[in-house]
Amino acid sequence: MKVFEYHDLPFCPDTGDIVYIDKHVETTNGNIVSLHRKAIDLVMQSEYAKRFWYLPTALDDIPDEMRRWRAPSRAHLVKDAVGISSTSLNQYLYTETKDSISSGLLVWTPDSIDRSQAYFLPLPALDYSTAQSVIIATARQLLAEATEHDQEHEIMRSKWLDLDEEPDTPRKRDRPTMCAIERGVPDDTPADRKFDYEVTKLLEEARKQIDTLRARGVSQMVLDRLVQPQRLLSRLLVTADWHIILIDYDDLEIEMRPLAKAVYLLFLCHPEGIRFKDLPDHRDELTRIYQVIRGGELTDKARQSIVDVTDPTKNSINEKCARIREAFLLKIDERLASKYIIKGYRARPKSIEICQNEWLIDFENDAVEYRMDHGYSFRPE
Repeated sequence: MKVFEYHDLPFCPDTGDIVYIDKHVETTNGNIVSLHRKAIDLVMQSEYAKRFWYLPTALDDIPDEMRRWRAPSRAHLVKDAVGISSTSLNQYLYTETKDSISSGLLVWTPDSIDRSQAYFLPLPALDYSTAQSVIIATARQLLAEATEHDQEHEIMRSKWLDLDEEPDTPRKRDRPTMCAIERGVPDDTPADRKFDYEVTKLLEEARKQIDTLRARGVSQMVLDRLVQPQRLLSRLLVTADWHIILIDYDDLEIEMRPLAKAVYLLFLCHPEGIRFKDLPDHRDELTRIYQVIRGGELTDKARQSIVDVTDPTKNSINEKCARIREAFLLKIDERLASKYIIKGYRARPKSIEICQNEWLIDFENDAVEYRMDHGYSFRPE
């Protein structure tokens, strides 16, 4: 196994990413290319499928749902995007000679990433009958040797730290954290103080689904070649029957439960934002919105849920903001979703960024009116 240091990689490597470097593909005849392509196809059906990258055809291996998540509009896709030469990584690796990198596998571990290092193991000559088993066996050997190398490095590092550490010097983890809690901010509320933490914690339920769509490591580099760097925001349409549609993203629907949707529509009607401490002032307005989108009279339980979500001493508003964020993150990636979700600083108004461009928002239902001096609002009963 060789250890290569690297610099300025065109991607942020992720733990367990395995890249197949194949120098034969660009320098030999079509039969060799065909052999390696078939071998890779077999490996992609193995246990390493989610982490194995063959750069020349990596674009073909990006799942459709991941493409749509990153590029919800066809206009976001780069026309005529091509794969990446597997030897293009050579220029980022520190080696004695470029020729020292033969066909083989590169892998990253958490410790090697911290040290800007990658582990490499060359592949023996391949033939079609044994290619899959040889590549997988090499991957297993490489991962085992990389893990062993990390453990040895950690042992040596611990010895160095023990020798260097002064007895009276407090460890970093024991030192007080001066910025962990924001202090002295006026007008904050319990809901405000917990906003970021609670929303993040509540999103953990959807984290596995989101992680299957989020590109990491090598896949991030591959998708960056496929997706336009500048992606236009979609107009948001609230239909007559209260569906939320991103019409420029191929009519993509963002689905929410009724109360979360009512909270979202409330904030859509207030581009200036709403401070959590002022939520009780919007209780009647939210009741009207909830009643309109549900249809009919509200039950006592429904009315109590509105009281709870407009109570800044309770966590209900954070729960609804988390559900709203989840609804968008399950359909589009974070960089786009951030424009559509409710967010804001502690003790300051929370708002939706696209509300600053009123032409991006439209309501079809007559229960909503638009005034130049105020924007959208629900008509009173």
